Amino acid sequence: YNNVIRTISIEDATTAPNASSFPTSTKTIKVENSLETYFNSTSTERVSQGFVFNEPSFGELVAVFDTDEETMVEYPFSNGSSLTDSYAGTLYFEFNGLPMSPAAAGNCYAWIDGQGTLLLPDGSTVTDAIRYKMIDTSSTNIQLFGDLEIVRTQYEYYDVANSNLPVLTLSRLLIQQPGGGLPLADNSIVLSSVEPSNSVGLFANELIDFETYPNPTTGSITLNGEFAGDAEATVLDQSGRIILTQEAINGTSIDLSGVNTGMYILKVTSNGASGTKMIVKQ
Repeated sequence: YNNVIRTISIEDATTAPNASSFPTSTKTIKVENSLETYFNSTSTERVSQGFVFNEPSFGELVAVFDTDEETMVEYPFSNGSSLTDSYAGTLYFEFNGLPMSPAAAGNCYAWIDGQGTLLLPDGSTVTDAIRYKMIDTSSTNIQLFGDLEIVRTQYEYYDVANSNLPVLTLSRLLIQQPGGGLPLADNSIVLSSVEPSNSVGLFANELIDFETYPNPTTGSITLNGEFAGDAEATVLDQSGRIILTQEAINGTSIDLSGVNTGMYILKVTSNGASGTKMIVKQ
């Protein structure tokens, strides 16, 4: 919305940008500048070898299920169909330029939980749509951060009589400590095959881009970015408790010398926009 267009397509995985990470995949469902899911599909199942997600704090996350692949769909399916499957592999990403590749494993829960008429944003309808829901939770242990969970929740609405691509997709990815608490990262995207008939009242949340260094730190961190005069920096712990708040100015330092060792979230806000970074106090 707001004149932002992202394409969703099924492509040949062998020619995709991350093909080398998924050598056994034959297809990828690609959401432009967001999520790529790599998989093989037969007449009886869709099996995923992993995914790539562009996350503002971590950058590009590449989850490769090369130890145990993830079964996402079993065919044929109908309203009420469900499956559970375990998977395992490796998570690849960089934190402050440092490559990391911790092991990751988890469980996938998927089911067809609805069938009926779907009202699309432009006012049109799909009379016999089905809804596919998938939740998978990947557990990993990352140096400096400890135990973390990556939770994907995805809803896909299909007009099965006319297309093998979803007409509406809602996807959310959370990075959190086990048991919940304040997410380290929370990203959502909604994709529709049609434009809304009226976009009044719809808006896109703006992100404030900034960097911090050194991270990890044993004392202070420095903010680097272009901030408006009302910008504010807040450090929060994993329960969401505010540790400290101060004005956000390019080049200013945030003193963490009196803060316990651990992982924290630094949030910068200004005029309705915000941005977050994970920081580690050693």
